[in-house]
Amino acid sequence: MVNIMVSIIVPVYNKQNYLEKCLDSIINQTYDNIEVVLIDDGSTDDSAIICSRYAKRDKRFIFIRQGNKGVSVTRNLGIERARGKWICFLDSDDFLDLDAIEILVNTAESSKSDIVYFGCREYDSSGLLGVRELTVYKEYSNLRCFLNGTHLQPLSACVNFIRKDVIDSHQVFFNENLEHNEDGLFMYSLYCHAKRITTLNKALYNIYLSSDSISRKAISMKVLRDNLFFVTELSKYVRQRDLVLEYQDEINNLSKSFFVLALNFDSFEDHKVELQEYYRIFYKENNDILNTWFTKIGSLDISIIVRLLKFVHYLKNI
Repeated sequence: MVNIMVSIIVPVYNKQNYLEKCLDSIINQTYDNIEVVLIDDGSTDDSAIICSRYAKRDKRFIFIRQGNKGVSVTRNLGIERARGKWICFLDSDDFLDLDAIEILVNTAESSKSDIVYFGCREYDSSGLLGVRELTVYKEYSNLRCFLNGTHLQPLSACVNFIRKDVIDSHQVFFNENLEHNEDGLFMYSLYCHAKRITTLNKALYNIYLSSDSISRKAISMKVLRDNLFFVTELSKYVRQRDLVLEYQDEINNLSKSFFVLALNFDSFEDHKVELQEYYRIFYKENNDILNTWFTKIGSLDISIIVRLLKFVHYLKNI
């Protein structure tokens, strides 16, 4: 029996219009020692029918159906079922370059990396929106070197090629209670345990930003709370590794996203008292890092920052 080299985990929920392009990009890969863990998360359209058809067509597909439990639960099930040496994630409205897996396997094996972090392109119905390509190919021998050479940001699991035994040996899974930035927490947890990380200056993953994409989540109280939780957990990683001075400015910049989300939250006025309390607790837990005027003012009155952002937006559109 041939040892499976790569497991591609594909969570599916109501993506019948994009799913065939996604799965065709897997079937037509130039590298064929793969398995596809295809999990339908309670779709109410024809996604499950399409998945079943592909599973019958290609024995490398493992098709699983479950009730709707969310993308994090679905990805965790995929991790548990995966048998490959390497794991990658593909959202069902996205697609891979046809040589993506071949390039990633060669890069990971030759560099003896635990994780390869690579670039992507973004599309919508009008065409290509832009390319997020890392500027250089570089190998990092540990987390400190990696963090010192890159910028902290909310990371997508889909642009990381991961050695499965790093996940298994440290029991790292997606936080099933988060709806926002769950990828970032998953990846930074793995980066903490990786002995070697490589950044690959190639865009191999293609994101399609449909109106109901995983990448486009409606702003809600849950999203706002999750945003604060993500920054808090990221601050813990930085403290634990004595990187506060190096990354204080970037964590402060990341914390701005809460106010941008609040600005675009339709029910902000109805929930501002509750949001103020969440932010007050967040600031108290992280005030050794949060040292900008907007975080300090926000700890007293988030409405001031939101009104200021509205005014800036107004001036830009005059």
